[in-house]
This record gives sequence, C-alpha cells and structure tokens, in this order.
Amino acid sequence: MYTADNFKKADEDTFTLKISPDRDFKILQLTDLHLGFGLFSKKRDQLALKAVSAIVKKTKPDLIAITGDSVFPFFPKAGTLNNKRQAQIFIRFMDQFRIPYAMVFGNHDCEMFSRYNKEKMAELFASGKYSIFTKGRPEIYGVGNYFLNLTDEQGRVLLPLVFLDSNMYGENGWFYSGFDCIHEDQADWCMDRLLSLRQEDPDVKAMAFFHMPVREFKEAYERMKLGDNDVIYKHGSVGEKNDHFGISRFKGIFFNSAVDNGVIKWMFCGHDHLNTLSLVYKGIQLTYGMSIDYLGYKGIEKQYTQRGGTLITRKKDGSVSVKMVPLTSVVSTKVSGVK
Repeated sequence: MYTADNFKKADEDTFTLKISPDRDFKILQLTDLHLGFGLFSKKRDQLALKAVSAIVKKTKPDLIAITGDSVFPFFPKAGTLNNKRQAQIFIRFMDQFRIPYAMVFGNHDCEMFSRYNKEKMAELFASGKYSIFTKGRPEIYGVGNYFLNLTDEQGRVLLPLVFLDSNMYGENGWFYSGFDCIHEDQADWCMDRLLSLRQEDPDVKAMAFFHMPVREFKEAYERMKLGDNDVIYKHGSVGEKNDHFGISRFKGIFFNSAVDNGVIKWMFCGHDHLNTLSLVYKGIQLTYGMSIDYLGYKGIEKQYTQRGGTLITRKKDGSVSVKMVPLTSVVSTKVSGVK
C-alpha cells in the first residue's frame, strides 16, 4: 500500500490524498493493458510495457488510474492461467514509476480457471508499494469499491474519485452469459456517500472510474448520430466493428442515479479497445480511455489510433480538462456521420 505524509486510509472504503490547490493535478487513465506474461505473449507484453512507460514519461502524472483488464489469464492468448504471477510482475512494473496508482477490476483479470479469484487478486493489488486499492465493504457487491478523495491542506474535499467494480459476467460467471454491470447496492452506496459530501460542499463535483461502459453511453452515441444537440461531442471515435459497445444486457441504475444525484460529472471506462469516444450526456462527460492492448484482440498489434492514455487535469481554478494522449502522432478525432 502507498505510504506518504499526504495520504491516509480514512476507513474501510475511503482514502484521502492531500493536493496543492495552487497547481494543476494530473491523473493519467490507463486501461486494458492485457498483459500476459506467459509462453505466447513475451513480445507483445514488451510492446505494452514500453507503451505505458512512454505515456507516463510524456504526461508526468500525479496519480495513475487503471480501469481494468490489467492482466489477461487466457491461455490461448497468453499461454498461462497464472494471474497471480501476472499481477506480481505488473505491480513491480507500476511501482518503478514511483507514482501512486489506483485501480479497478476488469472482466478479464480473473478469468474462469485462472489461479487467483478476485479476493486473492485484491490482496495482491493492494500490496504494491505505490498502490492505492482496497477490497471495500464486504456487504457491497463486487471487489474494489472505494473512494479516493483529493483534499486541500485543511481536509476539504476538492475532488472525490470513485472507483467501482463493474463486475464480470452474468448468471453463470462465464463470457457467454453476457457482461455484468454495476449493481444496485453499489450505486446506492456510492450515491449515499456523494450526498454526504454534497452536504459539506454543495458545489462538489466527482469522477467515477470503472471498466465496462454504462448502457447510456451507447444511447448517447446513437442520439448524437441522429442529431440530438443535447449530446455534446468532446473527442475520439468509435472504432469497434458495427459501432459496438460492450455494454451489459442487464439494465443497471448507476448512470441515472448519478444524474439524479448530481455530483458525478465525469465517468471514465475502458473495455472496448478501439473506442476512444468522449461526450457529454445529461450533464456527465462519458469517456473511453485510450487502451494499451497488444494481445486481446485479433490483429490489434497493427492498430494504432486507439493506443495511448487519457490525461485528466484538475486545474488550480477547479476546472477539469480531459485529453487523449496517443502513443503515436495519429489519432482519430471524428465520429462517422457527425459533423
């Protein structure tokens, strides 16, 4: 676990990190590294690690937020099911930057038949010297639901960061049962915590980080393409075949609860490696982080417009900017059919 004079664990599901309000604070979102560390993935792993190093060096972030699928214990691709070893190598790699990093689970970190389940993987994730991670409350669905509150010297919360487990698959826990979602009790817990923060500061605004996109992301994209001016395009594109969004078949309540609650203004996800879209819908900016993956998708090592990171900057005046950080100089910034 990360240790520093400006950092502490307040309770079972809350961390605080004091930041200087007199300078910009930079968060680098990384997603879908899909590190294999197995018999078949050595060359692609090296490409992924090199990409991460280049992006960290370029952005010089104060915090790294990793939105799932960091490792990939899928034997046909990686040549191993040993996600324990994968996580250990990944944590050593992240620690070398000496930058605190917070993370959530994706749907692949603990694939069926992999060595460690989420409970054991969570212990590894929390063991990194610069890692910020906790299992969260055991009565809440998922593993790794927690708050990281950025505060000033007096302890006033400047920017709450919510990290949520968007879970894996449906009823039988396997891919063909469809993707899961953020569950109702997770949403209720999150909104209750945000209401408490709003009572302390009526103007507080929060960010949420999770792996799989909410269903409303696709809804917003489709409305935008139909000419709905209430959806505001910010950057990026949808590169998945047939405008695919890897959304749950279950109707979750998280997005609409956040709209009603009014505190979360930014949501960041990963999961769909070729999507880099960012747009504002119902007052919330929904953003696909640029992915790293060289291993998960067939032929993805030849892709380049999706690969990179996403730089989130809280400026000293309290405003926030969200920008793509492509690994190469070329990045798609146009949505087909939208002027």
